[in-house]
Amino acid sequence: MSNKITQLMLNELILQSKKSDTHLADKLESVLNFYTTEQKENQKTIKQNEYFLKQWDRRNILANQRDMQKDELLKQQSRLASMGEMIDAIAHQWKQPLNSISMMSDMLREDFKTGSVDEPYIQELDKNIHMQIDHMVSTLSEFRTFFRPSTKNEEFTFLDALKSVQVLMKDELISQGILLYLEIDEHLSIFGNKNEFKHLFINLINNSIDSFNEKNIRNRKVHIRCYEENSNTYIEVQDNAGGVSLEVIDDIFKANITTKKEGKGTGIGLYMSEQILKKNHGSINVHNTKDGALFTITLKQPTR
Repeated sequence: MSNKITQLMLNELILQSKKSDTHLADKLESVLNFYTTEQKENQKTIKQNEYFLKQWDRRNILANQRDMQKDELLKQQSRLASMGEMIDAIAHQWKQPLNSISMMSDMLREDFKTGSVDEPYIQELDKNIHMQIDHMVSTLSEFRTFFRPSTKNEEFTFLDALKSVQVLMKDELISQGILLYLEIDEHLSIFGNKNEFKHLFINLINNSIDSFNEKNIRNRKVHIRCYEENSNTYIEVQDNAGGVSLEVIDDIFKANITTKKEGKGTGIGLYMSEQILKKNHGSINVHNTKDGALFTITLKQPTR
């Protein structure tokens, strides 16, 4: 029954009561006045609650938008940092084949002067130059794939993603004297964004590289293991770089937390790694072993 109808009924009851009992009519009028006042207060409270709920929703929306903007900026920052490192890696990886081509050109000039150049010589030279060029093209293709923004999800094996990371980081691993060991089930795969997982592995390996350099470790090893157990996929990245400082180990996956010296790190690599895993129904944790840090990734989505 609506409030308006209720009020009309009370008004009619008062009118009828006045004809027979004035005292009863006064009481009913008091009830009506109380009822009317309560209704007004209730309406006022409802409107206030609606206003506060709207304000709350607006604040939540703004907070979510700020979080999304922050994550997007951090993602962009991480991407730019990776791009700078990868461009440097391209330069290093192209240096050797370009030097080889330059040397072959010098040899051709000298051999031409001595009359040693014949058809078999040219065929061999052509083969060697094309081999170097093919290496440069395949390296560039790998980097282009890595840098190309992609929202496409696909099925890929962890071994394939890590082999691509080996190509991308080949020069860095060699120059840093790091031995990378892979123990990967070659059939273990996942449906997701392949480039994001490459970023994830590169972030973790770079974290080990930084730790090796900070502590001047000589015998440098990184082990990456990937296996399936109890319907979950586990990826372990372990190094012998001395471990993570106890001062930051509990907060290491938060944004802007870094173990590096001032100006040496952005503090977003591990944060972005955790965000990638959360998006893929996964998690990451770290603990120290006797030799270094052990990062353990758990992926709960079914693998194929």
